[in-house]
Amino acid sequence: MSVDVGPADEFPAKQMRILDVGARQIGVVRWGDRVFAVHNLCTHQGGPVCHGVLSGRLVASRPGELALDESAPTLACPWHGWEFDLATGRALLDDKLRIRTFAARIVDGRVLVDLK
Repeated sequence: MSVDVGPADEFPAKQMRILDVGARQIGVVRWGDRVFAVHNLCTHQGGPVCHGVLSGRLVASRPGELALDESAPTLACPWHGWEFDLATGRALLDDKLRIRTFAARIVDGRVLVDLK
């Protein structure tokens, strides 16, 4: 079931917007030409993950050389800093943990989130 959560222009780039959708709190963020939606619940210890820090993924091509990969957005929980990949929901440090993700897209200028 797709839910229209609003006009795309009401979702500023790289800023999380937390919405009540049905009985869930869902964070929605536009990142480039993509849209991501995640449940506002950290699987590490139940924190409000969507209040955390958004950034590209920190990568190293070799020791001492760090870069930010803007094509791989991550979300760090505000409670303990656990980082999650927004595309898959997987924790960067332990891929057994993940936050729930929902498919999201922009259609005719509107943001749609699939609540399956």
